[in-house]
Amino acid sequence: MYYLSSSPTDRIRFDEVARARARESLRVAPMPLWEIDPVALARCVIAREQLPATDNPKQAESRYINAFCQTRADMLHDAVDALLDGVGEIASHIREVRLLKMPDIDSIKALGDAVEHYMDNGNDADGDAWLAPVEPFSDAQFITALRAGGKVIKGHSFPYPCSVAINPDLLRTFDAGEVAVRGWCGYNHSKIGYALSRKIAKIVCAASMLAHSVFP
Repeated sequence: MYYLSSSPTDRIRFDEVARARARESLRVAPMPLWEIDPVALARCVIAREQLPATDNPKQAESRYINAFCQTRADMLHDAVDALLDGVGEIASHIREVRLLKMPDIDSIKALGDAVEHYMDNGNDADGDAWLAPVEPFSDAQFITALRAGGKVIKGHSFPYPCSVAINPDLLRTFDAGEVAVRGWCGYNHSKIGYALSRKIAKIVCAASMLAHSVFP
């Protein structure tokens, strides 16, 4: 029995148990870490296993859910550190891909129905570059894009769970939700971004992951 209402020691012990359970549940979840809803996962675990006995079930549930959210945030931070070293789960999802790069907004306006490949829920994608994977284009769309100035290049795709903005005044290369680099775009509807190089992909992906750990 944990006496959450009256014992600080019990609250610490309860939180330690909750964090350990959260880490194990997140580790074995059948999806990438950044796609997991920690609140939903916590409630699923509670429903399946029930909470440890306490004198305050409502507080216990709240602390358990908070433990899952904080543990996921900590694990995402660790994963970002590994990403910047070129290893780990996130790094394995950064892949080389053939992209159709358009030079400017005028070329985008000349695409006709092919413009859909560069739109994000009816809006411009995040970032500064007009990049889209080649595969979804029909033959006619592909020809139109080339005639409008598009070029097929090698780039990289990366997970993009949270929106990122370019901030040229940023004092570091990236922070949560911000980067100082250019040469990329991010699509919120598909949760995928594209970059001109693996280095840029890693930086923008890291900023997106950090933002996602704060605003899941």
